Amino acid sequence: MSAAAVAGSPVQFACPVCRRPVLDLTPESFVRCGFCRTELCGQVFPALASEVSRPVQRGEQALEGDAVCFFHPQKRAEETCSKCGRFVCALCEMPIDKEHFCPTCLGSSLEHGMLEELVPRRIVWGQLALLSGLLPLITFMWPFYIVTGPAAVGFAIYGWRKPGSLVRGKRRVAASFGLLFGLIQIVAFVALVILVRQSTMEE
Repeated sequence: MSAAAVAGSPVQFACPVCRRPVLDLTPESFVRCGFCRTELCGQVFPALASEVSRPVQRGEQALEGDAVCFFHPQKRAEETCSKCGRFVCALCEMPIDKEHFCPTCLGSSLEHGMLEELVPRRIVWGQLALLSGLLPLITFMWPFYIVTGPAAVGFAIYGWRKPGSLVRGKRRVAASFGLLFGLIQIVAFVALVILVRQSTMEE
């Protein structure tokens, strides 16, 4: 039966049966446990026999006089929340762009869509304006020009300063063409109405 090295010590072994230390066991040698008489063979596993490293922990313990975290009173404060001003430790502090948020404010901002950097999807107003302006023109849906024309213009103007696509950025070229096609629809609809009225008056 094998005996593994005790963690943190390359020379101390423990019997796997009685869990007592085996002091005279050396690697690759056979000996009987002094307590339960089990025959043992020593094996050294490097990961267990190496020095135990200090676990990395985020957030230092607060000393007397230090500002402490609002959520962890035993931890030293590292930042203040950009929204509510609470002191937060390195574990709670959530950096977003150039600001820092506590967990409560981060959750609230995500719930209400206030953090543009973490929004999973966006309406691309420029592309919507282009579709609203172009599709009715190429499909000759002139009765709908009274709706789609102003809609295309409105989408282009409203979305001009809005954040763009998460992948392709702002689509201002698309918004510009959408605005142009929307104006064309409005002019075309007004022209059609004038022509219809003139033909009716002539009759």
